[in-house]
Amino acid sequence: MYPRLFAAIASTLLASGCAIHPVPEDVTGLRTEDIVKQIRCETRDAARTMIRDKLEDLGRRNDEMAAALAVKYKNDPELMVAFDAKKLFPGAENLQIRNYFEIIYATAIAYAFELQMTETNNLNPSTSKFLGPWSPSLNLDIGGSGDRQRTNVRTFTITDELKFLLTDLNTENRSGRYCDNRIVGPNYIYPMAGKIGVYNTLHTFLQLSLIEHLAPDRSKAFGKDPSPLADKLQFTTEVSLSATPTVTFAPVRSQFQITSTTATGKLSRKDMHQVILGLAVDSSAIPALTSMRDFIFSGPPAVQPGAARLRRRDTQPSELRSVIAPVTSRAAEIALRMVDQIRSREIQLIPPP
Repeated sequence: MYPRLFAAIASTLLASGCAIHPVPEDVTGLRTEDIVKQIRCETRDAARTMIRDKLEDLGRRNDEMAAALAVKYKNDPELMVAFDAKKLFPGAENLQIRNYFEIIYATAIAYAFELQMTETNNLNPSTSKFLGPWSPSLNLDIGGSGDRQRTNVRTFTITDELKFLLTDLNTENRSGRYCDNRIVGPNYIYPMAGKIGVYNTLHTFLQLSLIEHLAPDRSKAFGKDPSPLADKLQFTTEVSLSATPTVTFAPVRSQFQITSTTATGKLSRKDMHQVILGLAVDSSAIPALTSMRDFIFSGPPAVQPGAARLRRRDTQPSELRSVIAPVTSRAAEIALRMVDQIRSREIQLIPPP
């Protein structure tokens, strides 16, 4: 009897996608690398939108070339890989325009992912009917359960520079373009499988840096580098499926036997995903950032074209308290440190008794 009963429950649970090693594709059909591709391409699109918005704003101020570029890039965004503000907006009168675009291209972003997936499969026998030589059937409640749970926590960190995302990420290769065939809209059921709102984070970061004078962190972690910002996004999706099948056996009156039995099988899946976005401007863009701030609030630029740039650090792996990742610029290192600060607060070291 029990082999038949368990077979019925097992078929129900297997049909709903049981997994010994839970991964995102069990629910969404998207692999981890697809999720990473989605957020990197979304970041690129956010930077593109900010550039196009600025060009449209300049067009409304009677800048015909900027208006034409805005239309050109709206019709074919891939043409933006050739955008060069220094060549397109020369002269002292366009200094602040160049500064604005330079700050965007000098911005780096770090993404710290933590994907936690938990699957639970429960089997709980309930009521069985027995039949013997007597006529009435006998109902008995049978206790017992078969509960199983599997959890997988996948953690990793990636860094990007907006300049790379804008110019090189989607370069044509043998397998096609990197950002082809990706999700372009939000997924309200499983947010990490769609757009998560990177534009809002990037736009807020730039506005705080330019307009609100986002204060640099003077701690040892950042020194005198430009102001960083971090967003911590958490998403939880929980789904469940239950079934109560009944198995019935043909009666044989000559002996004591079970005629029917029921059991409840339940499959539940809970995915808790977190991504921390850290943003920072490279040290090389400090003159442009300072110039724009002074221009916005007082008029004349504080730094003229050709001013000395701060020296950039050599590229090297950055090993912090909670993350280890390669960095390609000082801005990427600062963005990574912002992620590290947030994640370090989540780690509690419990001393031995």
